[in-house]
Parts: sequence; structure tokens; C-alpha cells
Amino acid sequence: MKKALLVAIIVIVSLSVKSQTSTITNWNTLKQSGFYESKGDNSINAPQTSGYWFWGINLAHSSNALITDKPYHFGAQLVFEANFGIYNPKLYIRSTNVDGEGIWAKVLTDKGDQEIAGKLKAREIEVTISAGADHVFSNGYGLKPLTEVEAFVKENKHLPEIPSEKQMVENGLNINEFQIKLLQKIEELTLYVINQDKVIKEQSKLIENLQERFDQTKD
Repeated sequence: MKKALLVAIIVIVSLSVKSQTSTITNWNTLKQSGFYESKGDNSINAPQTSGYWFWGINLAHSSNALITDKPYHFGAQLVFEANFGIYNPKLYIRSTNVDGEGIWAKVLTDKGDQEIAGKLKAREIEVTISAGADHVFSNGYGLKPLTEVEAFVKENKHLPEIPSEKQMVENGLNINEFQIKLLQKIEELTLYVINQDKVIKEQSKLIENLQERFDQTKD
């Protein structure tokens, strides 16, 4: 990703030196290769509407400028969002169709918050965490009685320490924290199962003893 970003910057700088910057109002109408800029509040089809300025390059198909009887805007675009301050860099790329349309993809940076409007697909995701949930297995952990958990669920309609459906919809989820909470609940559930298994075994043993005594009285 760093190499791709560096190459993109080099391409933009080299093109900006060789060609004059043109101001546009619609990024879908570009038929020729060149260096372009647009004002955020007066621009159509830019990557975002929040940026004050967008500037970048249009890489047009070699025949775009020669075709006049139809749109024919095949090509690619690479655009920076410039806010005139010390912000995390924002770079967008896309390929365009015959009407100059295309879906902008944001190039992620190493630092700073990222926002993805669409679906994220990945083969593997590694999340850095600062704590887990193994404290559940520590001596003295306050495992709630199931009767207390049942009363809480009946009243609140969700598990203790887990956000309600309304809270999730309104506030979203911190996946890191949520996964740890789910792990905590799984570990608590494991403890409940272990305790119940002990009770079942004790009851089974008691029933066997009672059965033996009953059989002896019959004889």
C-alpha cells in the first residue's frame, strides 16, 4: 500500500509539472488525460462532499478526445482530498465507464480513522487488543447465579453487560470490545455448564445409591 501511494504521488506530481491544472465541476465529464481540481461545495461526482478541494489526475482512453458523437469517457481517476491543514491523507481511485461513471475506492493509510461505506471482504483480519476475558476463570470471579441472570433477562431483554438491540442500532458496535464481551459470556457459560455437570453427576450417584438400597429392601 505504501508503494502504491508513493507511485501515485510521483505520477501526480510529474503530470502537474507538465500540464496546466483545469478547474472542473463534474468528475464524470472528463474525456482527456490531465490534471484537474474542483471545489468541494461546487463539485459533482467527487469522492466525498466534505472536502474543501479535490485535485488529481484523469487517465483517459486514447480515443476519448476524438469521439464527439457519444460520451465515451473510459479511463481512470486518482484524486486527493485537500483540507489545507494537518490531516490524515485521503486518496481515492476509480475506473470509469462510457458515461464517465465509476465507484470511488478509498486508499487506506497506515494511521487515522477509516470509513468504508460498502462491504468489507478479507481472507483474514488481525485485530490488536489490550485485554482478554480470561479473568472469568480466576478464583473469586463473581459469577452471577442463574436466577439473577434470568431476572435481568426478563426485565431488560438482553444479557448483562451486553448492549441492547436499541443501543446497537443507535450507537453501533466497537467490534474489538464486543468480541471480548462475547468471549466473556462464553466463558461464563462454560462455568455454568461445568457446575451443572458436577450437580448432575452428584445427583446420578445419589440416585444409584437410592436404587441399590431400594433393590436390597425388595430382596
